[in-house]
Amino acid sequence: MRPEKKTPTVELGEDEKVILEILNSQEDALELNEVKTRSQLSGKKWDKASKTLTKNNLVKVEKIDEVLLMKLI
Repeated sequence: MRPEKKTPTVELGEDEKVILEILNSQEDALELNEVKTRSQLSGKKWDKASKTLTKNNLVKVEKIDEVLLMKLI
């Protein structure tokens, strides 16, 4: 028999959890600036947290017309 494949787990920090909670409270995508404002993170923390979430395929950022939207995958 084959051994079971282990799915990699992602260690999320407090900043990433804050962003995910904001996105979980909405059914649809939110404007990127609104998520950033609600999270109350500094520029450096916001950058690191949002990049970690997109790298691990937890959130997606899309540009529709001139608006950047962030949504859960």
